Amino acid sequence: MKMRSLLSITIAGLLSAPVYATTVTGKVTDTAGNPVAGAEVKIEGTRRVAFTDKNGVYRFNDVKQPHIHLHVYSSDYIHGDNDLGDVSTDQNVDFVLKPASVENIVVTANALETSVLESVTPVTVISAEKLRKIEAPTLGETLKNTPGVHSTYFGPVSSSPIIRGNDGPRVRIVQNGLDVSDVSRVGPDHNVASTLSSATQVEVLRGPATLQYGSGAIGGVVNVVDKRIPQYQVDGVEGEAEVSYSTVNEGTFTRGDVTGGSGNWVWHVDGFYRDTENADIPGFASVDPDEDEPNGVLESSAIETTNVVAGLSYVAEEGYFGFAVEKLDNEYGVPGHSHGHGEEHDENYEEHEDDIMGDHDAHDHEEHGEEGVLLDVDMTRYQAAGEWHSPVRGLTNLKFAASYTDYEHAEIEDGEPGTVFSNEASDIRLSAYHEEVNGWHGVFGLQFNHSDYNAVGEEAFTPANTTSSFALYLVEQKQVGNVTFELGGRLERTSIDADDSDIELDIAHEEHDEHEGEEHEGEEHEEHELAFSFPEYDFTSLSLSAGANWEYVEGHSIAVTLSRSERAPSQQELFSAGQHLATQNYEVGLVFDMDEEGHIEETLNSVEEEVSTNLDITFRKFTGDWGYSVSFFYNQADDYIFQTNTGLIALSEHEEHDEGMEEEHMGEEHESDHDEHGDEEGLPVFYFQQADADIWGFEAETFFDLSDTLRLTVFGDYIRAEIEDDNLPRTPPMRFGSELSYVNDGLSADVGFTWYDEQTQVASFETSTDGYTLVNASVQYEFGGQGVDWVVFARGENLTDEEARVHTSFLKDQAPLPGRNVTVGVRALF
Repeated sequence: MKMRSLLSITIAGLLSAPVYATTVTGKVTDTAGNPVAGAEVKIEGTRRVAFTDKNGVYRFNDVKQPHIHLHVYSSDYIHGDNDLGDVSTDQNVDFVLKPASVENIVVTANALETSVLESVTPVTVISAEKLRKIEAPTLGETLKNTPGVHSTYFGPVSSSPIIRGNDGPRVRIVQNGLDVSDVSRVGPDHNVASTLSSATQVEVLRGPATLQYGSGAIGGVVNVVDKRIPQYQVDGVEGEAEVSYSTVNEGTFTRGDVTGGSGNWVWHVDGFYRDTENADIPGFASVDPDEDEPNGVLESSAIETTNVVAGLSYVAEEGYFGFAVEKLDNEYGVPGHSHGHGEEHDENYEEHEDDIMGDHDAHDHEEHGEEGVLLDVDMTRYQAAGEWHSPVRGLTNLKFAASYTDYEHAEIEDGEPGTVFSNEASDIRLSAYHEEVNGWHGVFGLQFNHSDYNAVGEEAFTPANTTSSFALYLVEQKQVGNVTFELGGRLERTSIDADDSDIELDIAHEEHDEHEGEEHEGEEHEEHELAFSFPEYDFTSLSLSAGANWEYVEGHSIAVTLSRSERAPSQQELFSAGQHLATQNYEVGLVFDMDEEGHIEETLNSVEEEVSTNLDITFRKFTGDWGYSVSFFYNQADDYIFQTNTGLIALSEHEEHDEGMEEEHMGEEHESDHDEHGDEEGLPVFYFQQADADIWGFEAETFFDLSDTLRLTVFGDYIRAEIEDDNLPRTPPMRFGSELSYVNDGLSADVGFTWYDEQTQVASFETSTDGYTLVNASVQYEFGGQGVDWVVFARGENLTDEEARVHTSFLKDQAPLPGRNVTVGVRALF
């Protein structure tokens, strides 16, 4: 027994290291000797965080970590770093931070969580304070003034970000690093299910981010960061609340955000409620309005949203683990999304067969006055995350994140569900950070995601399908003098399995009289109805990246990245086969072999992965009283997947019915009337194809501090996108903007404008868009009292009431941007 006890003591002694309880304190100042208040000081490898007081002093008590490595973060300064090594006595460590003229925030979406200025790839981080000033009901409209980022704009109710001309499946939208798992990548009328009301920051990675987020992120990543799973200990309760009112849509917005804790347990709750009416617009919604179209209002653009999030974490020095649940209920109209004509017309013909001519016209006007449907979104999302510091020898950190999302939305027509879209998805990520090896430090990991997608109803233009992917990735970084090198790779396997599908395509061709050389008043129809059974599609994607960030002069840097990314097609690009009434197109997917006349073969096409070679060069200046960030990019893509307008017209079922009734009852006079109606109702056929593409351009942002209280910001971007001998459709136009901001004590204000050029470099069958200028302004005042800080604010958008039509929108001819808007509100922080 004594021998066994002695052996146990010996083993415990060999495996354990001496633990010292030390105190670490110090002061953080700027280069002029002024204290930096509110700076965040972290001990690497622990959850210990301290903030500097008004005198710039921080303090850690009872530090048991033998090896102490300190990081100091402040968004207004270049971050500080000091590795003290193994220590056993109290330490006093001061930091002197150099001011930065650009906001220098840590980017959690980067694998190695570098700051904005250290990042090898172009990145923009929008802080919580800026988000509160620019937040819109949709993610796309909130981010649209970020250089290189535009919006799909499907009315004020739905829009997604466009990054460097890429949208849909090429832009990955994630919440705390995990996919949002909605159906916003399927159609622009489906809103992004990620909410911003309690976000601490939003990170926009421009260019390929396929190493961390998968082959779909070939265009970029938007990461919404919030506090739903607390990662650090909190003593007591803190939070904020806000109410506001918007004049353009009589919109009310209320939100709350509370975090509290005791000891190792930390909890978080946030939620919001938004309710708006239809948005006011200058003039008519349509470019060519009907006689009965109302003036000054965008019909079917109201929103009612309720969102609640609750999370709980256990936080210790060695790491944390937490869990969160989100419940989203969202109802919103979709402008220009018309349904119901078929059934309504059928009833009209049955009730008025004896006098169909007069009633047909009257019914048409009634229908157009009631265009639009309601989307009812119901989503429940579960998310878990954890971190374990120094789990085993050789690893400095181990991170785990997982989510399960149950998403469903129904399109409500006349109070009844029409098409129902659903998506059940899981996303799991495990990342291990290793100690330095010959100067290289980095992360390797694996990711698995699975989605089960289904759509039932009139707009079910893609079959039910499941998509699974498994990936391994590696990102390494090394500092050599003033140069930071970064290398990375990702190997991903994607499998897509779709149910059998029918495709019914009724193409309208003009009927021509060869003897008289004249067109008849009618159309010749060519109808195809085929059934397909799809094999399982498997893709292996390899993505590689190499880059360097060189601070060639203090405060000046140049970053260069070369990447080769492979992307597996999305289920929409592969299997679309039907009317997509949201975009008012008839979509035909890649797997179908369709000729120029609209005839579809019974055999299926082979499909290749999209391969993108991308070069990024970014110049930055980030010290002194002015700074800039300018990025140039060139993307050469092989087998680029795009939708092209074929020039063909697909007739809907009710049009075929109308034609039969016309021939039976009305003769030539009514047949001529149907031609007009058919031209209005027929959907253009868009065909997914693959070809080589070239996309290039730049984005730039410059800051000038005119005084201690005034800053002038200037930004602009330009994108050119070509494919073979044509332009890519819906390419964003060139734009230029400027803002003058004032900050002094508790008062801040800004005024600015954004000018959009006309877009005449359009694709075949695409119309050009006129340019426009938007003028915005805001003012807010902060004051404190009895433990609560108050902020009263007002902001104005489109102050000149400009009619603005967004070229990147499928609804540019039916839904302009909202008119003049003034939002007023109050916010409380405690």
